Amino acid sequence: MASLPELYDAVKSRECILFLGAGVHYPPPRDLTDYQYPEEHRPPLGTQFSHALVKDGLHKLRAGSKDQPLEKSEKEARKVRAAELRAKHRYLWAYRDNLQRISWFYELRFQRAALVDRVSESVEQGKKPSAIVRALAEIDFPIVITTNYDRLFEQALGLLGKKVSPIIYNPERSEQTVDLRGVPKKGQDERWLFKIHGCTSAPESIVITDEDYIRFVMRMNDSEDFHPVPQKIRTQLAEWPALFVGYSLLDYNLRLLFRTLRWRIKPALRPATFSLDLSPDMLIEATYGAAESQLAKEPLVRFIARDIWKFVPRFYEDILGKKMPA
Repeated sequence: MASLPELYDAVKSRECILFLGAGVHYPPPRDLTDYQYPEEHRPPLGTQFSHALVKDGLHKLRAGSKDQPLEKSEKEARKVRAAELRAKHRYLWAYRDNLQRISWFYELRFQRAALVDRVSESVEQGKKPSAIVRALAEIDFPIVITTNYDRLFEQALGLLGKKVSPIIYNPERSEQTVDLRGVPKKGQDERWLFKIHGCTSAPESIVITDEDYIRFVMRMNDSEDFHPVPQKIRTQLAEWPALFVGYSLLDYNLRLLFRTLRWRIKPALRPATFSLDLSPDMLIEATYGAAESQLAKEPLVRFIARDIWKFVPRFYEDILGKKMPA
């Protein structure tokens, strides 16, 4: 079974893939005073953004109702409109924690462009990369895969003078996937950054609603030339260990993504996967923390039960031989 020293060796050898999740935007715990990450600099997490969409949606619905006044004689129509407004209010409140469902409602009611504008505004305006993001950008992961829509990792790489080649998920099935060669070059400090759920720089690419996720999963069966994940990245996923930072496998969509990316790899050949997760769910840990079969050398996932703000500084120091900057 792979150990942390083997993970460190893979990172130092530039043979490890980093998966970057929204948890890299969490603030540091109160007892860790070396680092600060003010709320105004942090993109909202999923539930927080879902609540913001609910609030904005209710405001728009009420405003729209007032913009269409009815004559006093139209009592029945007035009652119908009031009932529809109450039903939408109940629906939004009932699903307020479900970003996929709330964003789907928002898209249908106020158009896709309005939804994407809200996403861009929330993750871009005034936002800055955390010390965690900057540290992970400095560590030499040649391939980084992220489900985050923001461009804070690119910003962090830019601050370090490192080259990045963003590869953004394309929902169009008729367009061929980018053809990658070799691996990112060490001497040129190059990175491949695959934005597997889209990016604010390409509004049509964003995967956020229930229907977006369904279409995304369906695309995993596309032919080689049109597969949404470049073939070279899939090859490295089959050969290199992976480290998940900022994720919880309790997230159904993450588990689905994990399975679809690695389900074709034979258990005996599957490389190690490490997941930084302070409190893994009991069922998740029992299922993913065990070998799938007698042929498997590795469990599906090896969990690192540490707080991200306490693991990454030590990880950074062990890899680069210096203290992680604040």
